[in-house]
Amino acid sequence: MRNYSVKGAARRNFFRLTLLLLGVLICSLLSIPQTKIQAASSVKIRYNGKTHKNKSKKMTVKYNGKTVSKKSYKALIIKKKYMVSYADVFKKGVKAKCKYNKSKKSLSISANGATLVMTVGKKKAKLNGKKVTLPVAPLSVRYVSKKKTKILVPINYVAKILHLSYKKSGSTIMLGAPLLLTCDNVMTYYTGAQGNIFYNHKLYNLKTLPVIKVSKNMYMPAEETIKNIMGLDYEYDAGRKEITISNEDTDKELIVTINSKNAILNDKKITLSAPAKIIRNNKTKKDIVCIPAATILKQLNYTRGWNKSGNYYQIQSKEFFSWQKALSQEEKNSTTTNTLHKFSAVYLEQGGTGSITFRLAGTLHDILKTATVTRSGNVITATIPKSDYILDKHQFNNFGEIVQKMDITEKEDSVVISFQCMNVADFSYITQNGVLEINILYTYGSRDGSVISYSLSIPKPAGVTMSNVSNEDLYASKTFKVFINGDHVAFYQNNPIIINNSNIKNITVTRSGANTVITITTATLSGYKIFDKGDCFQIKMGTPKKIYKNIVVLDAGHGGHDPGAQNRGTNEKDLTFKILYTLMKNYFSGNAPDTKVYWTRTNDSYISLANRAAFAKSVGADVFISLHMNSATNTSANGTEVYYSVSNNSRGFSGITSQKMANLFKTRLVNDLKTKNRGTKSAAYYVLKHNTVPAILIELGFLSGNSDYGKLTNPTFQNNAAKSIYNGIIALFGTYPTGR
Repeated sequence: MRNYSVKGAARRNFFRLTLLLLGVLICSLLSIPQTKIQAASSVKIRYNGKTHKNKSKKMTVKYNGKTVSKKSYKALIIKKKYMVSYADVFKKGVKAKCKYNKSKKSLSISANGATLVMTVGKKKAKLNGKKVTLPVAPLSVRYVSKKKTKILVPINYVAKILHLSYKKSGSTIMLGAPLLLTCDNVMTYYTGAQGNIFYNHKLYNLKTLPVIKVSKNMYMPAEETIKNIMGLDYEYDAGRKEITISNEDTDKELIVTINSKNAILNDKKITLSAPAKIIRNNKTKKDIVCIPAATILKQLNYTRGWNKSGNYYQIQSKEFFSWQKALSQEEKNSTTTNTLHKFSAVYLEQGGTGSITFRLAGTLHDILKTATVTRSGNVITATIPKSDYILDKHQFNNFGEIVQKMDITEKEDSVVISFQCMNVADFSYITQNGVLEINILYTYGSRDGSVISYSLSIPKPAGVTMSNVSNEDLYASKTFKVFINGDHVAFYQNNPIIINNSNIKNITVTRSGANTVITITTATLSGYKIFDKGDCFQIKMGTPKKIYKNIVVLDAGHGGHDPGAQNRGTNEKDLTFKILYTLMKNYFSGNAPDTKVYWTRTNDSYISLANRAAFAKSVGADVFISLHMNSATNTSANGTEVYYSVSNNSRGFSGITSQKMANLFKTRLVNDLKTKNRGTKSAAYYVLKHNTVPAILIELGFLSGNSDYGKLTNPTFQNNAAKSIYNGIIALFGTYPTGR
């Protein structure tokens, strides 16, 4: 009996202890997170006699890059507008002149030539003495937990009234001081786009005046950009109001007159799209000669463009130099000495990968063929035996990121050209028709100089360069092919390909027509890039997202037994396939592209809608683009429209959404192809709604349309459509980088 009662008591104590511990655990789990969630999601405020639990997104406010909102009093939404404490943001942060009359509830804020007088609780206000209506009245707000009252004002409206720049990004509202400028005798507080210069892959901060937008054109300070950054000859004649820009290395001279579109390029009259201007920076009290960037740089043979995300104007040399000298009769007739008389360097963009191509011309082809190009560390050296260099220029150092400096040394029995590169650089060279061509590409290694391992090393047959190499990705069968011009099957029997990747299942070397074909089969889908390593070609492999900066899935609508829309014997499936695959595949055929394209179909086959949508996820795509042709019973229906799904419109990389993507392509296609603009629309199409990435469906035109049919079936229009979609893809990733 006693043993039983002891056991029962022990059991009861055990249950009590267990229940107690569970109670403590549950209380801790319930109480602590609830407190944190409450603090993070809402703030209790009181205004107009009522208490509110404000759950809006709280925004930090910065002015000229410095945080001016207090941690406990961030911008919050009241009556659909972001409101901030005038004292924290405008008085203390912006340093505006502020006065608040507590008895009259009157608030005055002054800055940059504007005075806004408001009354708490009223929308009616005065701007510089004139009546205006506020979007929301200033409010006296009591922060209950802080026991603090603050006067809140609509930040966007007040900022713009005070000529401040205003921009929302993520969880931050950014305000900026205006530039006080005088242009064309009009003084203005400028709050538009402002930026620096990104020249030949290097960022330069402007000191006299940032790049600004005037009358739809981007203007840059002439002397600071042209002379100090780009290193060109620059002169300004104030009396004649005449600018002279000359580049001795490319033999160009441009003469521009202030406020005139007429100009002279190499003694020929031309017309600019916008005139040069004198813009006064009233802060520094200096007049600055400014030139319209796009039209001036175009005449000087530079690629150029405004980078919105980076806030800089990008300038890239197409031609670094073109030196040449006339040969004497003795130099022409010599049979023993090779005379080097022409030397040029140009920049080439190859599928997102840049390279500098050097071409050196000599008089004796046989001697030039014996030139050697070697690499030691970061230096690439070209040695041309038994040669004379008769050009005046022996040095150049304005290349940018790839090559830092080039030096030419004349020796007793040779000419040596050395290229100092930023990192260990890829290169290739070939001699043909008396010209030595050297290509220096972006670096193999990462920016910190570490070595990147390669999956395949393919020995290079004699005389073969990267220009002789192409590839084809047969990703549906987990295979890709490398094509090398010429018959090199026997060469590879004696010089085997080195494999350094466990994902490779098989490699074969065969001959097909005029090419040697190296076929690589992998266990899983693999991305790849081919590089020239000097004595061999090396292939880097990995999952697509590890190899490529950008990945796109292109979906040619319909196919196989599904013809799509039809008219006069023309099938929609054939048009979508021709434009999106046949005409576009060459745009993405580079050996080391930054942007990779996968197609849902590469022949006239039927692919289910579910498989099309799922394909994007299987290849790790960033975006999905489907192409279709529209149809209607009414032949007067014509034009382009682009669709997205509201069910698949969340923010992706760099803030991209399906809707933003649809707007970008709609605008580009309509502008490029001159089709009728039928707008951007939402629809629950399967390939859009069930996709895992930002996705759009382009209805290029109406196959049934009385004017669209002729366009859609026209080869020139089809080529232009393919080019427009390609340019749209490049613009998309330029504006919204993936971050890889």
